[in-house]
Amino acid sequence: MNILHTETLKRWGGQQNRVLAESTGLAARGHKVIIACHKGSVLTQKAKQAGIKVYELNMVKQAYLQSIMQLIKIIRMENIDIVSTHSSVDSWAGGLAAKLTGRRLVRFRHNLYSIGSGPLAKFIYSIPDRIITISNAVTDVLVSCGIKRNRMVIIHSAADSRIFDPGAEDLRKELGIPAETLIIGNTSTFTEVKGQEYLLQAFSIIHKKIPCVLMFAGSLEEPFKGMYLSHVEAGLRDKVLFLDHRDDIPRVLKTLDVFVFPSVLEGLGTALIEAMAMGRPAAVSDIPTFRDFIEDGTSGLFFKTKDPQDLAEKVISLLQNKELREKIGRNAGVTAGEKFTYEKMIDLTEAQYMEVLNAV
Repeated sequence: MNILHTETLKRWGGQQNRVLAESTGLAARGHKVIIACHKGSVLTQKAKQAGIKVYELNMVKQAYLQSIMQLIKIIRMENIDIVSTHSSVDSWAGGLAAKLTGRRLVRFRHNLYSIGSGPLAKFIYSIPDRIITISNAVTDVLVSCGIKRNRMVIIHSAADSRIFDPGAEDLRKELGIPAETLIIGNTSTFTEVKGQEYLLQAFSIIHKKIPCVLMFAGSLEEPFKGMYLSHVEAGLRDKVLFLDHRDDIPRVLKTLDVFVFPSVLEGLGTALIEAMAMGRPAAVSDIPTFRDFIEDGTSGLFFKTKDPQDLAEKVISLLQNKELREKIGRNAGVTAGEKFTYEKMIDLTEAQYMEVLNAV
C-alpha cells in the first residue's frame, strides 16, 4: 500500500508520536509511507531522521486551497492509495484532496473535544471511509455528536517495546542527581488540559513530607517557566527541573521513582502508556479514560482531578512505600504488555487499511 499521513500541529505530543510510530511500523513491513505536515514541525524533523519521506506544507486555515492543491499533486505523484488525516486543518485539506482524486480516506481521532453540529462538521465526518479512534472515550464523544458507532474502530496507541525498555540507563549521572534522591515527574507537552499546574502546586506539600526532585520533560518556552514555577514555594524552586523536549524519553522515565499524570482531559494518554511500559508506578487523575485500563491500587493510584492536596497524598504514599511502588510498576508493565503493544497497533492498523482499500 501507498499511504499518505497528513498532520497539522507543529509541537510534539501523543498524536504526532502515533503518526510517526505507525509510519515507521508500516514502512518496515514494505509499505510506502509518506507524511505531509506543517513546515518546521517537530514531526518533520523526527520523520526525516526515521527515514520517512516528508512534504512540508503551510497547514493553516488561510491556506486551505493551496494545501488542497499541493496534496492532490502529492497524491498523484506518489500514487497514494490511502490518505490518513489527524487534525482539523489537515483533515479538511487532506480529506478533500483524497476525495477529489478518488482515494480512500481514513480519519483518525485522538482527542475528546466535541465536534460542531453544523453542516460543515457533519460533512467532513461523513466523507471518511473509516474513522479510527484511540480509545473508548474518544469513540463515545463522537457517538454523542451524532457519528454512527459502526463507522468507527478503536486502535489504541502504543509504546514500542524496542525503545521503551525497562533496562534503559537513567539520567541521574548526567544530571548530577545522587542515586538515593527520590524523583517524581511528568513527560507531557505543557498545555492546560495536561494539568501540570496541579502537580506543581502539590510539590510544595510533597516535599515537606518527603524531600524529592520534580522533573518535567516537555517543550516549554522560557517566559512560561516562570508562570509554572510560581505555583511552587520560592525556596523549593531549585528542586524543579525543566528538561524541555527530549528524544530519550525512556531514559527520563527510568529516572523517575513515581510518574505523575494530572491530565484533566485525555483521549488515551501516550505518556502514561510509555511510563507503564517502562514499569514506572504512576499516580494519575481520576478521569474515565484512565479507568478503562488502570486498576486503582494495583496498576496505578488515582487522585481527584484538579486537587493538589489529594495528588500530594497519593504521591507521598508511593514515595513512602517502596514495595507498593514496585508492585504497581510491575502490574503497570503487565497491563502495557497486554493492551498497548506496538505490534498489535501496527497489525490492527494494517488490517484496517487493507479492509478499506479492498472494500467494494
